[in-house]
Amino acid sequence: MRTQKPSVKIEEWAVVPGLNTASYQDLRPGNLLVGKVFGHPRIDEGAFIFSSPILSLDINNKAVVTQNTVYRLGEASRDYKAWTREHTTGAAA
Repeated sequence: MRTQKPSVKIEEWAVVPGLNTASYQDLRPGNLLVGKVFGHPRIDEGAFIFSSPILSLDINNKAVVTQNTVYRLGEASRDYKAWTREHTTGAAA
């Protein structure tokens, strides 16, 4: 029997391609979220996590779905915001 996925808040988040990779990536399926989680039934408040791969996202509702969890996006990390601005600007040039 399948239970409903927990919906948790993730703060100071970023997106990476894998567990052992230090580079940032775009928010899209296949990549992982990293950040501090709040409201998870089995993980301590504010614990830093790596998610399982992203399955889908709903940008309008700031929700990211992985195999076991729905993450509600809070504030992205300062470094990830800077990377996003630089990456977007570089792509447009």
